[in-house]
Amino acid sequence: MADAVIRIEGLWKTFARRRQRVIALRDVHLAVQRGSVVAFVGPNGAGKTTTIYAMLGLLAPTRGSITIFGEPAGSVAARRQLGFLSEIFYTYPFHTARSALRFYGRLAGLTESTLAERIPQKLARLGLADAIDRRLGTFSKGMIQRLGLAQALVHEPELLILDEPTTGLDPEGRRLVAELILAEKARGATVFLSSHILSDVERTCDHVVMIRRGEIVVSEPIARFGRGADEWEIEVAGWHPGLAATLAEAGAAPAAEHDGVAWLRVATPHKQALLRRLVDLGAEVGTVRRSMQSLEDLYMQHVGGTSSG
Repeated sequence: MADAVIRIEGLWKTFARRRQRVIALRDVHLAVQRGSVVAFVGPNGAGKTTTIYAMLGLLAPTRGSITIFGEPAGSVAARRQLGFLSEIFYTYPFHTARSALRFYGRLAGLTESTLAERIPQKLARLGLADAIDRRLGTFSKGMIQRLGLAQALVHEPELLILDEPTTGLDPEGRRLVAELILAEKARGATVFLSSHILSDVERTCDHVVMIRRGEIVVSEPIARFGRGADEWEIEVAGWHPGLAATLAEAGAAPAAEHDGVAWLRVATPHKQALLRRLVDLGAEVGTVRRSMQSLEDLYMQHVGGTSSG
């Protein structure tokens, strides 16, 4: 992929634990395209945060390579182009929101005039405009997390790396983060997102990468979910006990039923026979559609359960 913002090739990471070697990452290969929103999901201990810390240059690979915009991970040139939010954002409680963003903005090389313009903008965007001059020691956990997002955005990076960005946020905060991610994509930025909330991933991401026990097991565009499914859903209106009993004898029970409408699920080889049976019974057949596999289905199929990596 010529236009890869993040490129990981043959990444291995091992740790020594009580005289034992623990393999956290096993031959990870990954390329993230410019302008995309990529979800990185997997169970606890699968290797998500280890991968992210290696991308940031905070952990050195045991083997393999990582580049960010073609620069070695952890280099000054790579770090200048990215913004990062850790799962739990720690900061200095004696700062106000304004002075904290000034501190982080200076580290990013922003001028005072630029900071004077951007700080109110970023805090307002994260719903913190009214708390701009409050000390952070008085902030709730959710407010601190929003401030963490503001510091990741203050220098308007080309790449955002977000590790569980909705930790500690209420539903409104989660919605705000989703809108922010989509806005960053519209701006042309690339977003690499680690998350456990699959509904948010489906809503905001273009591509999903699943990791289990340190290995990539799925890498698929979100739009491909459901292709190749071997089941169909048939909508039947006017559903009543007599029809239900007749079809039950033929082994066709509804997958869902509501207000006189039932949805039957059938394997592809048996679809035509069931449709003919419904017509013969005088049933009112509505929509016939291929059963779509959800992101949760895919997750449970490939990485569901406890990881030991």
